[in-house]
Amino acid sequence: MTDTVTMLGVRGSIPQSGADYIRYGGSTVCVLVRLAGETLVLDAGSGMTKLPAFLWPEETQLSLLLSHPHLDHLLGFLMCPICVNPDYTLRVYGAVREGLSVAEQFARLMAPPIWPVRPQDLAAKISFCDLTEHAEIGAVRVDTIEGAHPGGARVIRLRGNGKAIVFATDITLSGEMTDRLADFARNCDMLIIDGQYTDAEWEKFCNFGHTTYTAAARFGKLCGAKQTKIIHHAPVRTDAMLDAAAAELAAINADCTFSREGEEITL
Repeated sequence: MTDTVTMLGVRGSIPQSGADYIRYGGSTVCVLVRLAGETLVLDAGSGMTKLPAFLWPEETQLSLLLSHPHLDHLLGFLMCPICVNPDYTLRVYGAVREGLSVAEQFARLMAPPIWPVRPQDLAAKISFCDLTEHAEIGAVRVDTIEGAHPGGARVIRLRGNGKAIVFATDITLSGEMTDRLADFARNCDMLIIDGQYTDAEWEKFCNFGHTTYTAAARFGKLCGAKQTKIIHHAPVRTDAMLDAAAAELAAINADCTFSREGEEITL
């Protein structure tokens, strides 16, 4: 199996649609990773509903790793076709939040009157596992550290087959956090990182738990990432806006680009 990363959703906060969101896409964050023979999904944003179209017939055992349980990173799970297909086995990993295990978090989300289908009603073989600092999923080593985001969010590093991928969505880069994350992400093959805001927006939104795409580009260079992919595009950020900002990214970090929904990168 070739090691690849496929962006199923790269939008932040809320899904978008329409003519202004064609090239970069409007689905919220979900990333499909094939690494060292394992099939892994990072976050369950609305992009997760597209997952079956990207899976191979033999890929029926998957692991879903969640950075945090905010709704824009979970809502794709509710309508993902594999969850209602008995042929699939899905292990869901998430950190304890507000004293609730990941199983308890989903039980709260998937309950009347908010949602009519409970986790135990799904046809797929679904199990819930607490995401700790270190884990092994087959030949993939999973390491996590806590980032800076309201309510918390885990930064996830996947290592396998001599390659490393770091997933750092919903994170604020500042001070000590920048130094810790730089060590954690050092020389990774791919850094997938939040870049929701422009520099002009930063003063207004600095406490919202995200970062600017210019800071993300500089960070990719700082930690020595071979390539940096910016995700969690703001809902207001149109294709034209992202196209216009691409040159700004390239001037900071030649190996940094805005992620596009549907793109597949071979490691």
